[in-house]
Amino acid sequence: MKSFILRVAACFCMLSFLTGCGGAKRTAKVDAMREYFAENKYIIHACGEIADENGNLYTYTNSKEALENSYNAGNRIIEMDFHYTSDDHLVPGYAWGDLYKGDEQMTPGVAPSLADYLECKIDGCFTPMTFEDVAEFMRAHEDLLIVTDTKEENEKFCKMVSHDYTDLEDRFIIQIYHAKEYEPVIRSGFDHVIYTLYETEESERTEKALMDIAKKHLVGFTVYAEWADDPQFLEILKKTDTPIYVHTVNEDAAIASYFDLGIKGIYTDRTDLSENNVR
Repeated sequence: MKSFILRVAACFCMLSFLTGCGGAKRTAKVDAMREYFAENKYIIHACGEIADENGNLYTYTNSKEALENSYNAGNRIIEMDFHYTSDDHLVPGYAWGDLYKGDEQMTPGVAPSLADYLECKIDGCFTPMTFEDVAEFMRAHEDLLIVTDTKEENEKFCKMVSHDYTDLEDRFIIQIYHAKEYEPVIRSGFDHVIYTLYETEESERTEKALMDIAKKHLVGFTVYAEWADDPQFLEILKKTDTPIYVHTVNEDAAIASYFDLGIKGIYTDRTDLSENNVR
């Protein structure tokens, strides 16, 4: 991460000297982030898979144990889901139905209060976190980047972080789900945006629509694996001259095949790939 920060700083200085242009500075930051993603290859999905004490594997936990396990395995780009509790506290989490308070499962789809949430175990065995827990972990591990998955709460998330966690702004990569979300994210002070396409309509995935949003200089596009398998659609994405990331892929052969197609990064549940170097 230090080399990444030095590259960004060098780009800033050169572009400031040549142009004095804020837009050029943001372009340099995005280019450096693209390079960092290309070097790391893997974006760990929902903090990655984690085993319980019996060796059973779980995904989508966004838990303390999963975050620690992914980082300790050498991963430095981790995707996390975020939602708001019933009393409006931002917390990591994928679905409320995976929470157990003692032996009782919380009601699926119904947000609990923060107090109830913190008394629960995810899938009955893993520890939930507050946003402050995530922030403290990031401050203690300065080379960690977080890719956000906040669905409909993107603008609210960005405003909160830019107001209360300004020291961490550049280490969050904000996923947007529609092109119209780009400008509010940028106005909130964030430079690094990934456009993930799984919630888009067909009209949002035309060549013109994708070329238009690509002019904003995204960190990348993220697509379903099966969309990357469509040669015609993949060719349209390549025309945008924007890095392409694919989710969610766990098999070695499939991962290798996507890199052969020119895909720049893989969202995966696995945490061992940075060590095994499957590329």
